[in-house]
Amino acid sequence: MQAPPGTVTESPAAPPPSPTGRRLRRLSTALIALGIGVLLYAGVILAWGDPITWVWTHWQQRQLQSEFARDQRQYQNVQVPDGQAAELAWLRQQAVAYEAQAKEGHAWARLSVPGIGLTNVVVVQGTQAATLTDPFGDLGKGPGHYMDTPAPGLGRTVAIAGHRTTFGAWFRHIDAIDDGSWIALQMPYGTFHYRVEYHKIVSPNGTRAEMIKPVGYERLMLSACNPLYSATQRWLVYARAMRVTLPDGSDVQLQ
Repeated sequence: MQAPPGTVTESPAAPPPSPTGRRLRRLSTALIALGIGVLLYAGVILAWGDPITWVWTHWQQRQLQSEFARDQRQYQNVQVPDGQAAELAWLRQQAVAYEAQAKEGHAWARLSVPGIGLTNVVVVQGTQAATLTDPFGDLGKGPGHYMDTPAPGLGRTVAIAGHRTTFGAWFRHIDAIDDGSWIALQMPYGTFHYRVEYHKIVSPNGTRAEMIKPVGYERLMLSACNPLYSATQRWLVYARAMRVTLPDGSDVQLQ
């Protein structure tokens, strides 16, 4: 039977959503939010590096800064002999002693690379990367000194590795370090000033050969994975030591 003209008819009410339907909608909303979060996190890593490991590493750096300051205090009132030959001999003596007592995972030096914005970043002794038994490793604390290279002051190559995308991403812009620019490596017994010579890309196995190759003078080698987000190569930066500032403030020319 048809309703009279002008009469408003009500449509039947929709059935309430089932519990299964509500759960599916909540799940889909959660998955969408998770997907957006993952994309945002990936974008942050691509632009600046991993923020979670960044927090861990910078917390570790605070402890390492205290360790290094303690080592420096041992040289506050040290008497350095006069004369360049005597100063260089003293420097070698300190380098040998420091190398002998350095402990893996502890503060070893402070590195400044103004060209890429690094200032007084603590370098740790050792380059052990993260493993299942040690999820952070030496390089989780900061750039790491290759333990099979000497301390500076012995006339050979000193090598330091650093991450580019995680754990501080200290060497993220290693490829932007200009030839001719300066790098400073502060040891408790003196600050070494290096001038960048050149860059080189090698295989991972070639890194060690480059570290131990004799060149006849004091130099620094910085190492990082290449390209970004990959470990198929190593990007190396070489810098030659030009002078060292001793704890008493005097400068010794190394050229």
